[in-house]
Amino acid sequence: MVWILIWLQLAGNQNMEYYHIGTFDSLDACVEELSTASVLVTTKNATIDCIPVETTREVQIQVK
Repeated sequence: MVWILIWLQLAGNQNMEYYHIGTFDSLDACVEELSTASVLVTTKNATIDCIPVETTREVQIQVK
């Protein structure tokens, strides 16, 4: 399993904007980055979250 950190925002016309912030190999690593990325939430229509993704193959995660 990998964890995806994503920013989501609902626009006024019911469109959804999103940005994939990062991919992590553990929930702890994702939550650590989530606390830093929380500055991206500037309206009540925006949120960030760590989402678990099941994979059927090994995923190569590059740390920058």
